[in-house]
Amino acid sequence: MQKVLAKLSFVTCLWCILAVQNGVGAQKPGALSVADSLNVHSFGQLIPIRFSPDGKWLAYTVKDNQKSEPLDVEMWAHTGVRGFYTGTDVWIVNIKTGETKNLTSGYGANWLPTWSPDGHYLAFLSDRSGRGQANLWMWDSAKRDLRRLTDVDVRADQIEWTPDGNKILVTTVPQGLSIEDYDMKLMPGAEREEPRLAGVSGSTVVLYRGTPAAKGPSQSDPWNLDTMLRDLASVDIASGRIEFLVKGQRIAKYLPSPDGSRVAYTVPRRFEKPGSQQIVYDLATISLATMEVRVVASNIRLGFSGEFSWSPDGSMLAYRTFGMEEKNNDCFIVGVDGGASRNVSLLATQNSSARNSERVLWGPEGKHLFFINGGVLWRASVESNESAGIGGVSGRTIVQLISRTSNTLWTPDGGGSTVVLTHDNQGKQDGFYRVDLAGKGVAKLLEQGQCFTCTNLMEGQFMAASLDCQHIAYLAEDAQHDSDLWVSDGSFATRKRLTHLNPQFDHYKMGTARLVDWLSDDGKRLHGTLLLPSDYLEGRRYPLIVLVYGGASLSDFFDHFGWYGFNLQLFATRGYAVLLPDCPQRLGTPMLDLAKTVLPGVNRVIELGIADPERLGVMGHSYGGYSTLSLLVQTARFKAAIEADGPGDLAAFYGEMDQTGATYGSAIVELGQGLMGGTPWQFRDRYIENSPVFYLDRVETPLLIVHGSRDRAVGAFLGDQLFVGLRRLGKEVEYAQYRGEDHSPMYWRYGNQLDLVQRMIKWFDKHLKGETPDTIPSEKVCGRHGVPSARQSSEPSHCGGNCTM
Repeated sequence: MQKVLAKLSFVTCLWCILAVQNGVGAQKPGALSVADSLNVHSFGQLIPIRFSPDGKWLAYTVKDNQKSEPLDVEMWAHTGVRGFYTGTDVWIVNIKTGETKNLTSGYGANWLPTWSPDGHYLAFLSDRSGRGQANLWMWDSAKRDLRRLTDVDVRADQIEWTPDGNKILVTTVPQGLSIEDYDMKLMPGAEREEPRLAGVSGSTVVLYRGTPAAKGPSQSDPWNLDTMLRDLASVDIASGRIEFLVKGQRIAKYLPSPDGSRVAYTVPRRFEKPGSQQIVYDLATISLATMEVRVVASNIRLGFSGEFSWSPDGSMLAYRTFGMEEKNNDCFIVGVDGGASRNVSLLATQNSSARNSERVLWGPEGKHLFFINGGVLWRASVESNESAGIGGVSGRTIVQLISRTSNTLWTPDGGGSTVVLTHDNQGKQDGFYRVDLAGKGVAKLLEQGQCFTCTNLMEGQFMAASLDCQHIAYLAEDAQHDSDLWVSDGSFATRKRLTHLNPQFDHYKMGTARLVDWLSDDGKRLHGTLLLPSDYLEGRRYPLIVLVYGGASLSDFFDHFGWYGFNLQLFATRGYAVLLPDCPQRLGTPMLDLAKTVLPGVNRVIELGIADPERLGVMGHSYGGYSTLSLLVQTARFKAAIEADGPGDLAAFYGEMDQTGATYGSAIVELGQGLMGGTPWQFRDRYIENSPVFYLDRVETPLLIVHGSRDRAVGAFLGDQLFVGLRRLGKEVEYAQYRGEDHSPMYWRYGNQLDLVQRMIKWFDKHLKGETPDTIPSEKVCGRHGVPSARQSSEPSHCGGNCTM
């Protein structure tokens, strides 16, 4: 269960011990403390890293976890600041000298740094003015100062400079609407209206309406597309004057043409059909000279971000059909002066497991398009409509292309080859490979057990290439080292780490990762990632915690630091082994499939002599919470369990509705990961058979239920339902509901993150180690936000000794 702007995963958060802190020096055994683990910095989510035009500086964003705030739609509507933008600062680093600068110094939320074409300015968004609104700001590299360009309130996930560097394109609150009016505009759904009946006063009723089937299909949208309702504006950087180009439209993505004469943008019109998350878009352009708007393609299937790209000469636009209903993922081009879209790839229908990418990039000469299809680099000819795979890497899947600009492919040797990001499905590692664009072969550049796509970024944001094609910047981590920013030449012969966000981790001996495999009950070979305790000794058995998420290949988290968002080194350094198993599911039998895939994996870890069969725990978040419950009603092997923000009743989840009228659960359960294949009226028995709530009488495992009271993905009433049922049945259960928090603990307030992790650790310690509350060491929070005050003054900053705070 996943919304586009948030990963459904646990936060990297731990609890604080009032104890002597490890000093600088060699790694030491011992539990990872919250002072070193919760008070972390991370790269800003959904915010790309960017080279300055001269290739000397990199701009990036760093988030302070102590400043986390709840993630909710109302916050975005009212302030323009999404929850994952809170606590962020804009930094720059010199790739040669390593000099770093914090440009925003901790005032407000600051995100989306974007260089001007000449590198003189760095534009970004911020609410640092104290008005409680996001505005457009700019740093002057010559004067070394910040200024707010305009007081117009922005609602943007994107900043674009015009090619001449004189103007900035950004989306804003629609003109003529107050913030309060805008809030109300975004909250109602398409089927909702507020009635005004004669003679009635004082009523608080809100009326929702459905369309009779005889009058057309009744939409049941999973979320409100009006969250993208905004104006597209052009801001003059010299005067601050604003010109509104597109008014009162839903706008997903926008890009100026290479010559600056037009702006193209995608408009999400509707969801294709009830029970689906497929969005249908229009692709439009506006002439900056005449303000003429032209829709060049209508009713096209695109992904969540509405991707497209400009040809180098600005005469054509390219897009790739994408989404949950799309089976071909063909590439299309359309002229900006008119004419029908033309399919230039003519791909065969693909199965749902094909590894494709929504991005389509132009070659530098504008004659070919490049894209990923089935894990292979493909090239399509614009002139002949012929396409073919030109770059497959044996034993690897190509997962990302590297762009030179927003529209064109990075070709570091002048056009003969490019560099792609790959994933090794067996070794569970990422790599960089050079691919010859004439199909003459590939060459490995870098592959050493690391992950280059682990940070929560959108496609294309994991890396940045310099305009002179001499350097590439990327984020790297592995199971024992958290993410940092690196820079390399195009051959990857010379690499340099540029940041050191969390030096405190250097002092700990972390658990190591191991790949294990087993056969499912149906005879399918599966894999899992096993995190060993940091004090692991061969032949000794340890308590095992299994983290589950149905339908996912969790073995792919082998090279992630901490794994799965929540830092599982917390458990490894406290003597636990942790298993992340692959658990594929099939249509109609998701609950049974979890038992058939996960339990044999647990058996395998026991057979290896690592797990103690009498000390097994299980946990999961969101659909992983559903997965946890599904296991508990089918086995009594687990001695403790934690279920967070998950549904136990698929029919109830299907009927969940938020105040906008959106029904997120319907699409998830019908055609998404719920795997019901249709409505409850079509498959009533299937819904019941796969809903753990109907089997709660079978639960023998002590369960801790965790839920945010304002969860927009899985309503808190579903947590209530589980607790009421288990309490009525006399089962051992605790229910921790966090007031005011949304779906993912990753964006919860610091205090609630702290409380959650304390409860998790104590729950497993009690049931898997036999420790009672009296024997579990007391841990306190001290200093600012839980940081011991002595450490506040002595702990090095996240980027080393060259920071300007």
